This record gives sequence, structure tokens and C-alpha cells, in this order.
Amino acid sequence: MKKIGLFLVLGLLTLGLVACGGDKEETNVKAQEETNSEVASADAEEFTITATNWEFTSDKELTIKKGSNVKLNLVNEEGVHGISNDELGIDLKADKPVVFTADTTGEFELLCSIFCGATKDHEAMKLTLKVVE
Repeated sequence: MKKIGLFLVLGLLTLGLVACGGDKEETNVKAQEETNSEVASADAEEFTITATNWEFTSDKELTIKKGSNVKLNLVNEEGVHGISNDELGIDLKADKPVVFTADTTGEFELLCSIFCGATKDHEAMKLTLKVVE
């Protein structure tokens, strides 16, 4: 019985040490990402996208030059929505801006990433971001 108790205590101590070590590393990574984001956002072209039920609108046309830094903001006026595009590495949530560099020319669909209603309405929630030379 004492052996089981000893193993439980050792197991809990090990879990505690592993969890504490992971938090510090994760915090350092987040701090670095925030620093990189602040530097990039200083010279970024900024767009605000507003989401209502089954529709996205932007404050200006989403056309940018290749190599430009871009900052996207999302405001949910109605419902809960997010925006993603795997090609550009975008995973935008409300009140958490995304900053990235547009390295590839083309037209990219920004899609609603949070299921928000009937399939056909949800699938219609998209905007096109154009990256030009």
C-alpha cells in the first residue's frame, strides 16, 4: 500500500514539474510572437472586417501589394465569427488582430472559421483578398 502511495506522489510531482516547465517556454514563445507582431503592425496596411449573420464587409477593398505587411481586425456585430485562410496562415478571431506579410500574388478566400448557422449561409460567408505585384 505504501508503494502505491509513493508512486502516486512521484507521479504528481513529475506532472507538476512538466507543467511548470512548459508554461515558461510557451510564455516566451508568445512574448516573441507579440513582439514580432508589434514590429510588423507598425508599418502594416490595416483593414477592419465586420461580421454580421452570414455576411462579411470590409472598411476598404482588400487589395494589397506583394511584400506588404497586412493587419486584419475582426469586429463581430452579430453572432460569433472567425476568419481563416490556410494558404496565408490566417486564423483571425474578434478582438485579436492578425499581422502577416503577403508574399504570394493571387486571390485568396477568407472564410468564416466558426460554424455559425445553416450550411449554405455559413459557406457564403467569405471575402476575397487580392495580392498584386
